Amino acid sequence: MRFLFSFLTSLFLLSLPLRANLLEDYWNAVQKTKEKFEIADHSPKRFSFRLGAEIPTVLFKESLNHEVFWFCQKYIDKYHTNYPYPRFKQDIRSHLTELYGDPAQNFLSGKLSFSCFSAWKEGNSSLLKLSFFLNEEEFFPYRWDYYDNKGQLFLTEEDETKNGKKDSFTYYSHSGCPKEITKDKNDFGAMDEWWYFKNCQLVRIEHDANENGFRERICHYENGKESYCEGVGEKEEREAVQLENNQKFQEALKAYRKSLKEYKKEVSNGTSRTCTLLKKIANIEYNERDFVSFTKTLDEFFSYRACESDSLDVLIYKSYYYLYVLGDYKTARDSYQKTAEIYRKTHGELSPEILLNLAYAHFMVKDPISCLASLDKLNSRRLTAYPRFFLFYYRGSCELSLGRWDDAYTNLKRAQILGGEREFLPVVYYKLARASFATKRDQEGNLWTHQALLYDFDLMDQMDSDPLFETFFESSNGKSHKRKYYLNKQKKQ
Repeated sequence: MRFLFSFLTSLFLLSLPLRANLLEDYWNAVQKTKEKFEIADHSPKRFSFRLGAEIPTVLFKESLNHEVFWFCQKYIDKYHTNYPYPRFKQDIRSHLTELYGDPAQNFLSGKLSFSCFSAWKEGNSSLLKLSFFLNEEEFFPYRWDYYDNKGQLFLTEEDETKNGKKDSFTYYSHSGCPKEITKDKNDFGAMDEWWYFKNCQLVRIEHDANENGFRERICHYENGKESYCEGVGEKEEREAVQLENNQKFQEALKAYRKSLKEYKKEVSNGTSRTCTLLKKIANIEYNERDFVSFTKTLDEFFSYRACESDSLDVLIYKSYYYLYVLGDYKTARDSYQKTAEIYRKTHGELSPEILLNLAYAHFMVKDPISCLASLDKLNSRRLTAYPRFFLFYYRGSCELSLGRWDDAYTNLKRAQILGGEREFLPVVYYKLARASFATKRDQEGNLWTHQALLYDFDLMDQMDSDPLFETFFESSNGKSHKRKYYLNKQKKQ
Protein backbone atom coordinates (compact mmCIF):
# COMPACT_ATOMS: atom_id res chain seq x y z
CA MET A 1 0.00 0.00 0.00
CA ARG A 2 1.36 3.39 -0.99
CA PHE A 3 -0.15 5.31 1.86
CA LEU A 4 0.44 4.11 5.38
CA PHE A 5 0.18 6.01 8.64
CA SER A 6 2.99 5.03 10.98
CA PHE A 7 2.46 4.88 14.73
CA LEU A 8 4.75 6.86 16.97
CA THR A 9 5.50 3.82 19.10
CA SER A 10 9.29 3.79 19.29
CA LEU A 11 9.16 3.78 23.06
CA PHE A 12 11.50 2.83 25.89
CA LEU A 13 10.64 1.36 29.29
CA LEU A 14 11.65 2.65 32.68
CA SER A 15 11.19 0.88 35.99
CA LEU A 16 9.24 3.42 38.03
CA PRO A 17 6.56 3.24 40.73
CA LEU A 18 3.02 3.97 39.63
CA ARG A 19 1.34 7.27 40.33
CA ALA A 20 -1.36 7.12 43.00
CA ASN A 21 -4.31 7.81 40.71
CA LEU A 22 -3.16 5.31 38.06
CA LEU A 23 -2.63 2.60 40.66
CA GLU A 24 -6.09 3.26 42.06
CA ASP A 25 -7.67 3.11 38.56
CA TYR A 26 -6.36 -0.41 37.98
CA TRP A 27 -7.19 -1.48 41.52
CA ASN A 28 -10.77 -0.31 40.94
CA ALA A 29 -10.88 -2.18 37.62
CA VAL A 30 -9.90 -5.41 39.39
CA GLN A 31 -12.59 -4.83 42.04
CA LYS A 32 -15.27 -4.27 39.36
CA THR A 33 -14.12 -7.43 37.62
CA LYS A 34 -14.58 -9.33 40.87
CA GLU A 35 -18.13 -7.99 41.15
CA LYS A 36 -18.91 -8.99 37.57
CA PHE A 37 -17.73 -12.55 38.10
CA GLU A 38 -19.14 -12.68 41.67
CA ILE A 39 -15.82 -13.19 43.39
CA ALA A 40 -15.89 -12.08 47.02
CA ASP A 41 -12.93 -11.32 49.29
CA HIS A 42 -11.86 -8.80 51.91
CA SER A 43 -9.98 -6.34 49.67
CA PRO A 44 -11.17 -2.72 49.92
CA LYS A 45 -13.37 -1.64 47.01
CA ARG A 46 -11.48 1.64 46.66
CA PHE A 47 -7.83 1.44 47.48
CA SER A 48 -5.62 4.39 48.40
CA PHE A 49 -2.66 4.94 50.69
CA ARG A 50 -3.33 7.96 52.86
CA LEU A 51 -1.02 9.83 55.20
CA GLY A 52 -3.27 12.05 57.28
CA ALA A 53 -5.42 14.02 54.84
CA GLU A 54 -2.96 13.70 51.96
CA ILE A 55 -2.35 11.08 49.28
CA PRO A 56 1.34 10.69 48.37
CA THR A 57 2.21 11.25 44.69
CA VAL A 58 4.12 7.96 44.33
CA LEU A 59 3.02 4.48 45.40
CA PHE A 60 4.61 1.06 45.22
CA LYS A 61 3.33 -1.59 42.81
CA GLU A 62 3.48 -4.75 44.93
CA SER A 63 -0.03 -4.30 46.35
CA LEU A 64 -1.59 -4.24 42.88
CA ASN A 65 0.52 -7.21 41.76
CA HIS A 66 -0.65 -9.28 44.73
CA GLU A 67 -4.26 -8.20 44.11
CA VAL A 68 -4.04 -9.43 40.51
CA PHE A 69 -2.51 -12.69 41.74
CA TRP A 70 -5.25 -13.36 44.29
CA PHE A 71 -7.97 -12.44 41.81
CA CYS A 72 -6.50 -15.02 39.42
CA GLN A 73 -6.46 -17.77 42.02
CA LYS A 74 -10.06 -17.15 43.07
CA TYR A 75 -11.24 -16.93 39.43
CA ILE A 76 -9.59 -20.24 38.56
CA ASP A 77 -10.95 -21.85 41.72
CA LYS A 78 -14.51 -20.77 40.81
CA TYR A 79 -14.65 -21.15 37.02
CA HIS A 80 -11.99 -23.81 36.29
CA THR A 81 -12.42 -26.20 39.18
CA ASN A 82 -10.51 -29.01 37.47
CA TYR A 83 -7.32 -26.90 37.69
CA PRO A 84 -5.64 -26.44 41.09
CA TYR A 85 -4.11 -23.16 42.22
CA PRO A 86 -1.00 -22.69 44.40
CA ARG A 87 -1.71 -22.81 48.14
CA PHE A 88 1.70 -23.08 49.81
CA LYS A 89 4.08 -20.18 50.37
CA GLN A 90 6.86 -21.67 48.27
CA ASP A 91 4.52 -22.34 45.32
CA ILE A 92 2.98 -18.87 45.59
CA ARG A 93 6.42 -17.21 45.61
CA SER A 94 7.47 -19.31 42.62
CA HIS A 95 4.33 -18.35 40.69
CA LEU A 96 4.75 -14.66 41.40
CA THR A 97 8.36 -14.50 40.26
CA GLU A 98 8.42 -17.04 37.42
CA LEU A 99 4.97 -16.70 35.85
CA TYR A 100 3.24 -13.47 36.83
CA GLY A 101 6.20 -11.11 36.63
CA ASP A 102 5.21 -7.48 37.20
CA PRO A 103 1.63 -6.75 35.95
CA ALA A 104 1.70 -3.25 37.47
CA GLN A 105 4.79 -2.34 35.44
CA ASN A 106 3.06 -3.66 32.33
CA PHE A 107 0.09 -1.38 33.05
CA LEU A 108 2.48 1.53 33.46
CA SER A 109 4.00 0.62 30.09
CA GLY A 110 0.61 0.89 28.38
CA LYS A 111 -0.21 -2.83 28.19
CA LEU A 112 -3.80 -3.31 29.35
CA SER A 113 -3.80 -7.07 29.88
CA PHE A 114 -2.49 -9.68 32.30
CA SER A 115 -2.37 -13.47 32.51
CA CYS A 116 -3.45 -15.92 35.22
CA PHE A 117 -1.88 -19.33 35.84
CA SER A 118 -3.13 -22.43 37.58
CA ALA A 119 -0.82 -24.46 39.83
CA TRP A 120 1.48 -26.84 37.97
CA LYS A 121 4.18 -29.35 38.72
CA GLU A 122 5.71 -31.39 35.92
CA GLY A 123 4.17 -34.85 35.70
CA ASN A 124 1.46 -34.12 38.28
CA SER A 125 -1.04 -31.75 36.70
CA SER A 126 -1.90 -29.83 33.55
CA LEU A 127 -1.58 -26.05 33.35
CA LEU A 128 -4.04 -23.34 32.33
CA LYS A 129 -2.86 -19.90 31.26
CA LEU A 130 -5.78 -17.48 31.13
CA SER A 131 -5.36 -13.94 29.71
CA PHE A 132 -7.53 -10.90 30.51
CA PHE A 133 -7.80 -7.52 28.77
CA LEU A 134 -9.17 -4.21 30.05
CA ASN A 135 -12.43 -3.22 28.35
CA GLU A 136 -13.52 0.17 29.63
CA GLU A 137 -13.48 -0.30 33.42
CA GLU A 138 -13.43 -4.11 33.78
CA PHE A 139 -11.14 -6.96 32.79
CA PHE A 140 -12.49 -9.74 30.56
CA PRO A 141 -10.98 -13.13 29.63
CA TYR A 142 -10.03 -13.44 25.95
CA ARG A 143 -7.48 -16.26 25.64
CA TRP A 144 -7.15 -19.73 27.17
CA ASP A 145 -3.90 -21.72 26.73
CA TYR A 146 -4.01 -25.37 27.80
CA TYR A 147 -0.84 -27.35 28.65
CA ASP A 148 -0.53 -31.05 29.43
CA ASN A 149 1.24 -32.49 32.50
CA LYS A 150 4.58 -32.27 30.68
CA GLY A 151 4.17 -28.55 30.09
CA GLN A 152 3.36 -28.99 26.41
CA LEU A 153 0.84 -26.57 24.87
CA PHE A 154 -1.89 -28.56 23.08
CA LEU A 155 -4.84 -26.15 22.66
CA THR A 156 -5.49 -22.40 22.51
CA GLU A 157 -9.00 -20.96 22.60
CA GLU A 158 -9.36 -17.29 21.83
CA ASP A 159 -11.96 -14.55 21.64
CA GLU A 160 -10.26 -12.65 18.80
CA THR A 161 -13.02 -10.07 18.42
CA LYS A 162 -13.27 -9.65 22.21
CA ASN A 163 -17.05 -9.80 22.14
CA GLY A 164 -17.41 -12.48 24.81
CA LYS A 165 -17.44 -15.50 22.44
CA LYS A 166 -14.64 -17.95 21.70
CA ASP A 167 -14.11 -17.76 17.94
CA SER A 168 -10.64 -19.20 17.29
CA PHE A 169 -9.26 -22.65 18.20
CA THR A 170 -5.61 -23.64 17.66
CA TYR A 171 -4.55 -27.27 17.94
CA TYR A 172 -0.86 -28.10 18.46
CA SER A 173 1.24 -31.13 17.55
CA HIS A 174 3.55 -32.90 20.00
CA SER A 175 6.42 -30.73 18.77
CA GLY A 176 4.58 -27.62 20.00
CA CYS A 177 3.81 -26.34 16.49
CA PRO A 178 0.25 -25.49 15.42
CA LYS A 179 -1.24 -28.15 13.17
CA GLU A 180 -4.70 -26.68 12.57
CA ILE A 181 -6.67 -23.53 13.40
CA THR A 182 -10.42 -23.16 13.01
CA LYS A 183 -12.13 -19.78 13.18
CA ASP A 184 -15.60 -18.27 13.22
CA LYS A 185 -14.77 -15.05 11.38
CA ASN A 186 -18.32 -13.98 10.53
CA ASP A 187 -19.61 -14.46 14.11
CA PHE A 188 -22.49 -16.69 12.96
CA GLY A 189 -21.58 -19.45 15.42
CA ALA A 190 -20.09 -22.06 13.04
CA MET A 191 -16.53 -22.49 11.75
CA ASP A 192 -15.97 -20.77 8.40
CA GLU A 193 -12.17 -20.63 8.15
CA TRP A 194 -9.61 -23.48 8.37
CA TRP A 195 -5.84 -23.01 8.64
CA TYR A 196 -3.59 -26.00 7.89
CA PHE A 197 0.10 -26.39 8.78
CA LYS A 198 2.93 -28.71 7.72
CA ASN A 199 6.26 -28.85 9.57
CA CYS A 200 5.23 -25.82 11.64
CA GLN A 201 4.60 -23.75 8.49
CA LEU A 202 1.22 -22.43 7.33
CA VAL A 203 0.45 -24.07 3.96
CA ARG A 204 -3.24 -23.41 3.28
CA ILE A 205 -6.29 -21.43 4.44
CA GLU A 206 -9.78 -22.45 3.29
CA HIS A 207 -12.80 -20.14 3.50
CA ASP A 208 -16.53 -20.83 3.55
CA ALA A 209 -17.79 -17.38 4.51
CA ASN A 210 -21.50 -18.02 3.82
CA GLU A 211 -21.33 -21.50 5.43
CA ASN A 212 -22.99 -23.25 2.48
CA GLY A 213 -20.46 -26.10 2.36
CA PHE A 214 -18.60 -24.66 -0.65
CA ARG A 215 -15.09 -23.36 0.01
CA GLU A 216 -15.31 -20.26 -2.17
CA ARG A 217 -11.68 -19.31 -1.55
CA ILE A 218 -8.52 -21.35 -0.91
CA CYS A 219 -5.19 -19.59 -0.35
CA HIS A 220 -1.81 -21.36 -0.49
CA TYR A 221 1.26 -20.26 1.47
CA GLU A 222 5.02 -20.72 1.13
CA ASN A 223 7.46 -19.78 3.91
CA GLY A 224 4.63 -18.14 5.81
CA LYS A 225 3.65 -15.85 2.93
CA GLU A 226 0.63 -16.06 0.67
CA SER A 227 1.72 -17.38 -2.75
CA TYR A 228 -1.61 -17.55 -4.59
CA CYS A 229 -5.34 -17.95 -4.04
CA GLU A 230 -8.05 -19.81 -5.93
CA GLY A 231 -11.74 -19.01 -5.98
CA VAL A 232 -14.38 -16.39 -6.68
CA GLY A 233 -12.99 -13.00 -7.75
CA GLU A 234 -9.35 -14.09 -7.39
CA LYS A 235 -8.44 -13.68 -11.06
CA GLU A 236 -9.66 -10.07 -11.03
CA GLU A 237 -7.83 -9.31 -7.78
CA ARG A 238 -4.53 -10.72 -9.11
CA GLU A 239 -4.92 -8.45 -12.13
CA ALA A 240 -5.62 -5.47 -9.84
CA VAL A 241 -2.51 -6.15 -7.71
CA GLN A 242 -0.33 -6.30 -10.83
CA LEU A 243 -1.79 -3.04 -12.16
CA GLU A 244 -1.28 -1.35 -8.81
CA ASN A 245 2.35 -2.52 -8.69
CA ASN A 246 2.81 -0.96 -12.13
CA GLN A 247 1.27 2.29 -10.81
CA LYS A 248 -1.74 2.05 -13.12
CA PHE A 249 -4.02 3.05 -10.29
CA GLN A 250 -7.25 3.85 -12.12
CA GLU A 251 -7.14 0.51 -13.96
CA ALA A 252 -6.32 -1.26 -10.70
CA LEU A 253 -9.32 0.43 -9.09
CA LYS A 254 -11.63 -0.94 -11.79
CA ALA A 255 -10.20 -4.45 -11.37
CA TYR A 256 -10.62 -4.35 -7.57
CA ARG A 257 -14.23 -3.23 -7.96
CA LYS A 258 -14.88 -6.04 -10.44
CA SER A 259 -13.34 -8.56 -8.03
CA LEU A 260 -15.61 -7.28 -5.25
CA LYS A 261 -18.66 -7.48 -7.51
CA GLU A 262 -17.91 -11.12 -8.44
CA TYR A 263 -17.29 -12.06 -4.81
CA LYS A 264 -20.55 -10.46 -3.63
CA LYS A 265 -22.49 -12.57 -6.13
CA GLU A 266 -21.34 -15.67 -4.21
CA VAL A 267 -21.20 -14.21 -0.71
CA SER A 268 -23.77 -11.45 -0.26
CA ASN A 269 -23.16 -10.85 3.45
CA GLY A 270 -20.08 -8.86 4.43
CA THR A 271 -17.04 -11.00 5.24
CA SER A 272 -13.38 -10.37 6.02
CA ARG A 273 -12.64 -10.67 2.28
CA THR A 274 -15.29 -8.03 1.50
CA CYS A 275 -13.53 -5.78 4.03
CA THR A 276 -10.10 -6.46 2.54
CA LEU A 277 -11.22 -5.53 -0.99
CA LEU A 278 -12.96 -2.39 0.25
CA LYS A 279 -9.78 -1.37 2.09
CA LYS A 280 -7.72 -1.75 -1.08
CA ILE A 281 -10.26 0.31 -3.02
CA ALA A 282 -10.34 3.02 -0.34
CA ASN A 283 -6.54 3.14 -0.26
CA ILE A 284 -6.29 3.96 -3.99
CA GLU A 285 -9.17 6.45 -3.81
CA TYR A 286 -7.48 8.26 -0.94
CA ASN A 287 -4.11 8.46 -2.65
CA GLU A 288 -5.73 9.60 -5.90
CA ARG A 289 -7.54 12.26 -3.81
CA ASP A 290 -10.95 11.06 -4.98
CA PHE A 291 -12.46 11.92 -1.60
CA VAL A 292 -16.10 11.64 -2.77
CA SER A 293 -15.61 7.98 -3.76
CA PHE A 294 -13.37 7.44 -0.73
CA THR A 295 -16.16 8.56 1.63
CA LYS A 296 -18.71 6.27 -0.08
CA THR A 297 -16.34 3.30 0.18
CA LEU A 298 -15.82 3.98 3.87
CA ASP A 299 -19.58 4.13 4.42
CA GLU A 300 -19.97 0.72 2.78
CA PHE A 301 -17.04 -0.67 4.77
CA PHE A 302 -18.51 0.37 8.11
CA SER A 303 -21.97 -0.91 7.14
CA TYR A 304 -20.69 -4.50 7.49
CA ARG A 305 -20.45 -5.90 10.99
CA ALA A 306 -17.65 -8.22 9.88
CA CYS A 307 -15.45 -5.22 9.11
CA GLU A 308 -15.40 -4.01 12.71
CA SER A 309 -12.57 -6.37 13.71
CA ASP A 310 -10.70 -5.42 10.54
CA SER A 311 -11.34 -1.69 10.75
CA LEU A 312 -8.35 -0.29 12.61
CA ASP A 313 -6.24 0.93 9.70
CA VAL A 314 -9.36 2.15 7.84
CA LEU A 315 -10.43 4.12 10.91
CA ILE A 316 -6.99 5.70 10.99
CA TYR A 317 -7.46 6.76 7.36
CA LYS A 318 -10.91 8.11 8.13
CA SER A 319 -9.89 9.92 11.32
CA TYR A 320 -6.84 11.51 9.70
CA TYR A 321 -8.92 12.52 6.68
CA TYR A 322 -11.53 14.33 8.79
CA LEU A 323 -8.97 15.91 11.13
CA TYR A 324 -6.31 17.16 8.74
CA VAL A 325 -7.92 17.19 5.26
CA LEU A 326 -11.50 18.32 5.92
CA GLY A 327 -10.95 20.03 9.26
CA ASP A 328 -14.17 18.43 10.53
CA TYR A 329 -12.99 18.23 14.13
CA LYS A 330 -16.19 16.88 15.67
CA THR A 331 -16.36 13.91 13.27
CA ALA A 332 -12.61 13.40 13.69
CA ARG A 333 -12.99 13.35 17.47
CA ASP A 334 -15.73 10.70 17.31
CA SER A 335 -13.72 8.66 14.83
CA TYR A 336 -10.52 8.81 16.91
CA GLN A 337 -12.45 7.76 20.03
CA LYS A 338 -13.61 4.63 18.22
CA THR A 339 -10.11 4.10 16.79
CA ALA A 340 -8.57 4.27 20.27
CA GLU A 341 -11.08 1.73 21.60
CA ILE A 342 -10.48 -0.76 18.77
CA TYR A 343 -6.70 -0.34 18.97
CA ARG A 344 -6.81 -1.11 22.68
CA LYS A 345 -8.97 -4.20 22.08
CA THR A 346 -6.75 -5.41 19.25
CA HIS A 347 -3.33 -4.76 20.78
CA GLY A 348 -4.09 -4.74 24.50
CA GLU A 349 -2.40 -1.36 24.93
CA LEU A 350 -2.76 2.33 24.11
CA SER A 351 -1.49 4.04 20.96
CA PRO A 352 0.34 7.33 21.65
CA GLU A 353 -0.35 8.64 18.13
CA ILE A 354 -4.09 7.98 18.33
CA LEU A 355 -4.39 9.56 21.79
CA LEU A 356 -2.40 12.63 20.71
CA ASN A 357 -4.62 13.12 17.66
CA LEU A 358 -7.71 12.58 19.81
CA ALA A 359 -6.47 15.23 22.25
CA TYR A 360 -5.93 17.65 19.37
CA ALA A 361 -9.47 17.00 18.09
CA HIS A 362 -10.87 17.63 21.59
CA PHE A 363 -8.91 20.88 21.74
CA MET A 364 -10.20 22.04 18.36
CA VAL A 365 -13.84 21.46 19.40
CA LYS A 366 -13.11 23.53 22.54
CA ASP A 367 -13.24 20.66 25.00
CA PRO A 368 -9.98 21.11 26.93
CA ILE A 369 -11.05 18.86 29.82
CA SER A 370 -11.47 15.86 27.50
CA CYS A 371 -8.22 16.87 25.82
CA LEU A 372 -6.38 16.58 29.15
CA ALA A 373 -8.15 13.30 29.97
CA SER A 374 -6.77 11.77 26.76
CA LEU A 375 -3.25 13.05 27.45
CA ASP A 376 -3.32 11.78 31.05
CA LYS A 377 -3.36 8.23 29.69
CA LEU A 378 0.13 8.70 28.24
CA ASN A 379 3.38 8.32 30.14
CA SER A 380 5.81 10.97 28.87
CA ARG A 381 8.82 8.98 30.02
CA ARG A 382 8.02 6.24 27.50
CA LEU A 383 7.72 8.57 24.52
CA THR A 384 10.50 9.62 22.19
CA ALA A 385 11.22 13.34 21.82
CA TYR A 386 8.91 13.99 18.85
CA PRO A 387 5.61 12.69 20.36
CA ARG A 388 6.67 14.03 23.76
CA PHE A 389 6.77 17.54 22.26
CA PHE A 390 3.13 17.22 21.17
CA LEU A 391 2.14 15.75 24.54
CA PHE A 392 3.46 18.83 26.37
CA TYR A 393 2.32 21.26 23.67
CA TYR A 394 -1.28 19.97 23.63
CA ARG A 395 -1.37 19.71 27.42
CA GLY A 396 -0.12 23.27 27.81
CA SER A 397 -2.59 24.53 25.20
CA CYS A 398 -5.56 22.84 26.91
CA GLU A 399 -4.48 24.13 30.32
CA LEU A 400 -4.17 27.60 28.82
CA SER A 401 -7.81 27.36 27.65
CA LEU A 402 -8.85 26.50 31.21
CA GLY A 403 -6.88 29.36 32.74
CA ARG A 404 -4.47 27.01 34.52
CA TRP A 405 -1.62 29.42 33.87
CA ASP A 406 1.13 27.88 36.00
CA ASP A 407 0.53 24.36 34.67
CA ALA A 408 0.32 25.71 31.13
CA TYR A 409 3.62 27.57 31.56
CA THR A 410 5.36 24.40 32.85
CA ASN A 411 4.20 22.18 29.99
CA LEU A 412 4.73 24.76 27.24
CA LYS A 413 8.26 25.33 28.57
CA ARG A 414 8.87 21.59 28.32
CA ALA A 415 7.62 21.65 24.71
CA GLN A 416 9.89 24.62 23.95
CA ILE A 417 12.92 22.79 25.36
CA LEU A 418 12.17 19.72 23.22
CA GLY A 419 11.94 21.94 20.13
CA GLY A 420 9.57 20.15 17.79
CA GLU A 421 9.02 21.20 14.19
CA ARG A 422 9.90 24.77 13.21
CA GLU A 423 6.34 25.58 12.14
CA PHE A 424 5.09 25.08 15.72
CA LEU A 425 7.73 27.20 17.45
CA PRO A 426 6.14 30.65 16.96
CA VAL A 427 2.84 29.39 18.41
CA VAL A 428 4.69 27.79 21.34
CA TYR A 429 6.47 31.10 22.00
CA TYR A 430 3.17 33.00 21.71
CA LYS A 431 1.44 30.72 24.20
CA LEU A 432 4.45 30.81 26.53
CA ALA A 433 4.22 34.61 26.44
CA ARG A 434 0.53 34.45 27.41
CA ALA A 435 1.25 32.08 30.31
CA SER A 436 4.20 34.22 31.41
CA PHE A 437 2.23 37.47 31.49
CA ALA A 438 -0.65 35.72 33.30
CA THR A 439 1.74 34.49 36.00
CA LYS A 440 3.53 37.87 36.39
CA ARG A 441 6.69 36.70 34.60
CA ASP A 442 6.74 39.89 32.58
CA GLN A 443 10.42 39.77 31.66
CA GLU A 444 10.03 36.26 30.27
CA GLY A 445 6.79 37.28 28.60
CA ASN A 446 8.60 40.05 26.74
CA LEU A 447 11.27 37.60 25.61
CA TRP A 448 8.78 34.99 24.33
CA THR A 449 6.72 37.68 22.58
CA HIS A 450 9.82 38.94 20.78
CA GLN A 451 10.75 35.38 19.76
CA ALA A 452 7.22 34.65 18.49
CA LEU A 453 7.14 37.80 16.35
CA LEU A 454 10.64 37.08 15.07
CA TYR A 455 9.38 33.79 13.62
CA ASP A 456 5.86 34.89 12.64
CA PHE A 457 5.07 38.61 12.52
CA ASP A 458 1.43 37.88 11.65
CA LEU A 459 0.84 36.83 15.28
CA MET A 460 0.65 40.55 16.01
CA ASP A 461 -3.11 40.62 15.30
CA GLN A 462 -3.80 37.99 18.00
CA MET A 463 -1.49 39.68 20.48
CA ASP A 464 -2.92 43.15 19.88
CA SER A 465 -6.43 41.96 20.77
CA ASP A 466 -5.27 39.98 23.83
CA PRO A 467 -5.43 41.88 27.18
CA LEU A 468 -2.49 39.83 28.50
CA PHE A 469 -0.17 41.65 26.07
CA GLU A 470 -1.36 45.14 27.05
CA THR A 471 1.70 45.88 29.22
CA PHE A 472 4.07 44.72 26.48
CA PHE A 473 2.54 47.00 23.85
CA GLU A 474 2.75 49.95 26.24
CA SER A 475 6.54 49.50 26.41
CA SER A 476 8.87 51.12 23.88
CA ASN A 477 9.83 47.71 22.46
CA GLY A 478 6.17 46.77 22.04
CA LYS A 479 5.31 50.08 20.37
CA SER A 480 8.22 49.60 17.99
CA HIS A 481 7.02 46.11 16.98
CA LYS A 482 3.49 47.35 16.55
CA ARG A 483 4.51 50.33 14.43
CA LYS A 484 6.68 48.16 12.18
CA TYR A 485 3.88 45.60 11.75
CA TYR A 486 1.23 48.09 10.66
CA LEU A 487 3.62 49.91 8.34
CA ASN A 488 4.45 46.62 6.61
CA LYS A 489 0.75 45.79 6.44
CA GLN A 490 -0.03 49.09 4.70
CA LYS A 491 2.76 48.52 2.17
CA LYS A 492 1.38 45.07 1.30
CA GLN A 493 -2.07 46.53 0.75
